[in-house]
Amino acid sequence: MQETSFTTVLTQAQFDEYARLSGDDNPIHVDPGFAAGTRFGRTVAHGMFLFGMLQAAHARYRSGPVSPTGVELMFRAPTYTDDPVSFTIAPVEPGRFEETVRSSNGEVTVSGSSRFGARNDAPSDQPVLEESAGYKGLEVGMSATRSRAFTIDDVAAYLRLVDDPNPRFSGPEPELPPALLAGTVSCILGVDLPGRGTNWLKQQYAFHRSVIVPVEVTTTVTVTRIRSDKGLINLESSTTGAGGVLVSGKTLVLAVDTDPR
Repeated sequence: MQETSFTTVLTQAQFDEYARLSGDDNPIHVDPGFAAGTRFGRTVAHGMFLFGMLQAAHARYRSGPVSPTGVELMFRAPTYTDDPVSFTIAPVEPGRFEETVRSSNGEVTVSGSSRFGARNDAPSDQPVLEESAGYKGLEVGMSATRSRAFTIDDVAAYLRLVDDPNPRFSGPEPELPPALLAGTVSCILGVDLPGRGTNWLKQQYAFHRSVIVPVEVTTTVTVTRIRSDKGLINLESSTTGAGGVLVSGKTLVLAVDTDPR
């Protein structure tokens, strides 16, 4: 496979639909009035919605039932509504692809890579906590947990949203797509911890097991480090379902614009 790109215009209706499917109604994505008062100036795309768009591109252009076992993403700049956005996937070695999202002016808004192949066993280690000062009511060791039941209708709506033809996620017993699974972390970050106005900067995921829908999953996010001078928060996450750990992750967010309401 050669490098492949496509361009599309993202809309507020798409942001709203991903918020409905993931539960992440962080106002920087869905409230133009709130977003206007932040560093962004207007609403921006969910990081996991963009991840889903990239994964859908793998399914379309690689013509197979692909699903990542590991993902690393850096959110370098906001991806805005109503702006032509280019998505690129390029092979760099067997089983690994570089991924890029660019705005209409050529600025890279997201860069990262996905790995495909054998899954790793789920880690048993607890999050490593670092002593640091609190920030906006946050403290190291704080955690938040949410459970979410996903239905076949949720998956079908997601596939329509990102135009994903992957056969793994359709049919009478579909797998839960990684971007919906990862959206459970997005929901906690944008709603609970740190909360409204959180800006995602970096994300790493290891996808350990697939799971068949319908299913209920439980996600826990824990604060592991706070850099109060810069408003930076490190967190670790774990999502379980159907008797095991499905995905684990490490996150860096900016909490400067968080609203404690």
